[in-house]
Amino acid sequence: MPEEPSAWRGRIPADIDRPEPILFNLTTRQCLIIAPALAGAWVAYLLLREAIPLWVLALVLAPLLGVVIAIALAERDGRGLEKVLANAWAWKRSPKHLVPVPSGELPTLPRWAPRFMQPKLAPLRLPAAAVAPSGVIDLGGRCAAIVACTTIPFQLASGREQDQVVAAFAGVLDSLTEPIQILVQRRRADLSGLVAMVRANADHLPHPALAGAAAAHADFLDEIAATHELSHQQVLVVVTATGPARRTGGALRRRTEDVADRLAALGVRTQVLDGEAAEHALRAAMSAPGTHLTDTDPDDADPDTDITNE
Repeated sequence: MPEEPSAWRGRIPADIDRPEPILFNLTTRQCLIIAPALAGAWVAYLLLREAIPLWVLALVLAPLLGVVIAIALAERDGRGLEKVLANAWAWKRSPKHLVPVPSGELPTLPRWAPRFMQPKLAPLRLPAAAVAPSGVIDLGGRCAAIVACTTIPFQLASGREQDQVVAAFAGVLDSLTEPIQILVQRRRADLSGLVAMVRANADHLPHPALAGAAAAHADFLDEIAATHELSHQQVLVVVTATGPARRTGGALRRRTEDVADRLAALGVRTQVLDGEAAEHALRAAMSAPGTHLTDTDPDDADPDTDITNE
């Protein structure tokens, strides 16, 4: 019996955030930039055509119109050049050295510090102010909770099963009233804990053959970890809510559990993270793969001590 193809079909544009064109395939922003420049060039031509030769006027206006059209049409990462230049100017003027001060007030420089060409300092303000034991993250005027998820073999499912998964996921999205974020990270897989557990339980198996098989499996895992770079995908769904954590934290926790239950209906194993697990997820998200925020500096370590980043 031939496999039924999926009935879900849809065309998604490459630039889904691009504004709609209104005139000559130009957006409102582009028309507001080009139209005044063309009108100014036409007025200058009407006023100066008797006093200045046409070729001189064209030589002056052509570069100006070219710059205006380039600013209107050119984009960088989906943003106009004027926004890119404004962001670059703001970054140039912003402080580059952020200092972690709990009070928010920068300490005064010592007397021996140079007074000329000193760097601009600013308080370091992290987006997360606190993490409650329930797992609710305080973001100031907003709060968030995290759901750890597994993946499902979507490509291996039949067409009907894919339709069911897509319909169920569409129901999850339709049930949301606040923005969410889906974070997918590739992390290094550490098998040392699994290997230690297999070796510790091998002696308690009822038959020597089982103990030998367990020891051989532990040796196989050790060899795989030593000869290959193992990794796994970490999927986090961040559910947010508007309002401070002390007022909307309980409702956000219930909404997060509802999202986890709806995702579990798709065959995804979910876990709503508590405070300790949410803090660990935040630390892992801010650190580079293969490192930790609490890693010891190799330059300050004892030369006789072997330090390995897990």
